[in-house]
Amino acid sequence: MFKKRHLLVPIASLAFVLTGCNGGEGEKKATDEASGRTVTVAVPPAAKPLSYTDENGKLTGYEVEILKLVDEKLEDYSFDIVGVADSAAEIGLDTGKYDLIAQGLFRSEAREEKYLIPEESNGASLMRVYSNKDNKDIDSFADLVGKKIYPSSPSGGVFNLLTEYNKENPDKPIEFATTDQGFAVVDRLREVDSGKYDALVLPSNLVQKEVIESQNLDINISEPLKVFPTYFLIHNSEENKALTEGVSKAIKELKDEGALSKLSLKYYDEDVFIYE
Repeated sequence: MFKKRHLLVPIASLAFVLTGCNGGEGEKKATDEASGRTVTVAVPPAAKPLSYTDENGKLTGYEVEILKLVDEKLEDYSFDIVGVADSAAEIGLDTGKYDLIAQGLFRSEAREEKYLIPEESNGASLMRVYSNKDNKDIDSFADLVGKKIYPSSPSGGVFNLLTEYNKENPDKPIEFATTDQGFAVVDRLREVDSGKYDALVLPSNLVQKEVIESQNLDINISEPLKVFPTYFLIHNSEENKALTEGVSKAIKELKDEGALSKLSLKYYDEDVFIYE
């Protein structure tokens, strides 16, 4: 409307019109700059309660909601959160396709060499033992000696944890098998409940409690035998160093405000931060 009203103005006024137009473009540019850099974040779309797609087709979950809160605190950045399978997300992080990934990930020397990792953890994976009614006395790794343990993945955290224990206790090792097949949590818990296996070692952020209650399983849940803080991983580049610092600062603020404890209670039914 502005331009139409000035189509018939004298030539002397044309300079003013052009100046006004240029000023509008300048304001748009300033607005774009103020909106900040877009950060592409990859999360698993079916890893409830960490991250999953709800009934409305939107990504949600413990880590997704944390990322949204971090995004609100970082004025210089805008997070574009997308659902991506675990392996593809890590490959994309390596190449720089994704700036940040969230998968309930642990800190390790290999990851510290390869990626940027915020100082602040975003939560914790609590390693627990799930045992049946005939083995309710299993509350430590030592109690697993002589028991039939549900097979673990040869590349997973449980395998590493049990292997480490056996190295430290060569006289009384825990015997366990491994498998490359992936089994749903509900199937694993059912086989423990039936007595096929005495116990199952798993991090407690895989909806076990929900499954046990919904399936009416007689399963004993131990206290955490090991606590692994979890972190976001960020693509290693010069421009992402400031992002890493910003993410860490935002997470610290959210912890101090109690926001992360509330999310932990909502999605895990317990506050994992009491174990920090």
